[in-house]
Amino acid sequence: MIKRVILGTVLSILIFFSVSFVDFLTQLPPIKAYRADLRIGKPFNYFYEFYPRGGFNHGWNIANLILDSLITWIIVTGFYILLTPKNKEHTT
Repeated sequence: MIKRVILGTVLSILIFFSVSFVDFLTQLPPIKAYRADLRIGKPFNYFYEFYPRGGFNHGWNIANLILDSLITWIIVTGFYILLTPKNKEHTT
């Protein structure tokens, strides 16, 4: 059981980074019309960046980052545990 939770955690980390990267890529100018702001995070934005006149501002919302990470971990690890067969001991 512990091994399955650890593997589920590793998978959830990889999926979280992948979703965040794809979210970033979809906001680049060739895909989307130029915008003066960038927001990363699904379902909650945990990073923002915007360019007002003559400056550059950005920030993190750590609570949303933790919440997004927790939601991803629960979903991915839950599905991994439910969908992988348990290792049963064979007795002969």
